Amino acid sequence: MKILLTKRLAGIARGCFLLLLVGALLTAASTAVSAQVAPLAPRWLAGTPPPPVETFADGLARHHIDLTETALIAALTDPDGEVRSLAAAQLAAMDDHPALTAILDRLDVEPDPQVQVNLAGAATWLGSNRALDRLQRLCQNLNVPSTARLDAARYVSNKELLTCFSAVEQIEQSEQDASIRVLALEAAVNYPGQSERTKALAVSALTDRDPTVRIAAIEALRTLHATGAVDALSRALQVEDDDTAREHLRAAIRVLRLPKAEQ
Repeated sequence: MKILLTKRLAGIARGCFLLLLVGALLTAASTAVSAQVAPLAPRWLAGTPPPPVETFADGLARHHIDLTETALIAALTDPDGEVRSLAAAQLAAMDDHPALTAILDRLDVEPDPQVQVNLAGAATWLGSNRALDRLQRLCQNLNVPSTARLDAARYVSNKELLTCFSAVEQIEQSEQDASIRVLALEAAVNYPGQSERTKALAVSALTDRDPTVRIAAIEALRTLHATGAVDALSRALQVEDDDTAREHLRAAIRVLRLPKAEQ
């Protein structure tokens, strides 16, 4: 279940953080002995509306966690990975800097890679360079699940650091799961200052074996206004055998051939 802060927080930087924090929150598997979690970042394609979300407070209410600092700090050690993540998110949303030490203490012993990402992401909003360093190590760690690596990369990209972009590229090029290759393309598109590398990544993905990845690549090029990729899109159209992908190709070629002001 995806989680979004209801109260509006001041500043564009905070807004960016919260979007990323939404992207990294997760649910715990009910049958696991130690909580195994899967990320629930926004996964919709460009141009489609986001799915319904709940607030951090609502998520904590589901678990009967009060919103006091004392209760939230205690929840950082809850057996449920979702609760640990939500507690850190809520403390960050409350701009509770005194709670940073507790979040970092939990991060040091947290066994679940995805929850590590969530805790570190919350700590970076509270100003922790130590947590930012952890995120940069997580995104590059091949032993960490790709979804968690991508979420770490999103946090790092929000700091306008290039450290994790190579990890995003590597995941898109080597991940066996097509849905994760799609997520990597989406992460690349939103990575500041890397539009040229993202365009090259998307052009390469036009020949991906899975049509959902090819569609994501097409939409990435369209989002980036990659007029230089029209020839590559046209070549892809000549060999594309998926009807939906063909429609996306036609639409992208049509839009990218327009003057930029009309795109």
